Amino acid sequence: MPKVVDAASQREEIRSAARAVFAECGVRGTGLAHVARAAGMGRSSLYHYYPDKDSLLADMVSEMLDQEAELFRACLSGEGAPLERIERLARECAVWFPAWASFGRVFMDLRLEDAQEMGGFFRAVRHELSQTIAEGQREGSIAAKPDARVQASVLIGAIDGLLLQYFIDEGALPEPHQLAADLVVVTRRMLTP
Repeated sequence: MPKVVDAASQREEIRSAARAVFAECGVRGTGLAHVARAAGMGRSSLYHYYPDKDSLLADMVSEMLDQEAELFRACLSGEGAPLERIERLARECAVWFPAWASFGRVFMDLRLEDAQEMGGFFRAVRHELSQTIAEGQREGSIAAKPDARVQASVLIGAIDGLLLQYFIDEGALPEPHQLAADLVVVTRRMLTP
């Protein structure tokens, strides 16, 4: 009787192996043969799930962006006043830096590979964050100026800029829980009237 394989879990195993190989060798320096070897499978088996490197990368980009977008959604749609939800987002992002930084090389390569999908991701999270900021502006707990979209862009830029620095030189920043607390302070100073 043939072995029954759960396709979704097999794809996740392949993506996990690919993240490790891409992190070590970069996107350009990695072929599907490297990924297949790391996943403990033959190339022909890998091709059944991912016929080429572009399809694997596209799936990885989608997975990464979905996870990050879900983090934004969960933080911004949860309980609390708008400023509290935004502070929760800042705190959670900083706590995720070690995991994201371990995937840093791939993350940077993938962002360059698929700028169009990244543009859609940034538009979506900027929209969600600016809606929360606008809510706080209407109730007076968040500064009315600058515009909510600008404030959202600056906050996302700060988070991504810190992530980049953490990836390049994690020793230059405090440990993640302290960084989270500091990012909340900066966020509060930026947003409160």
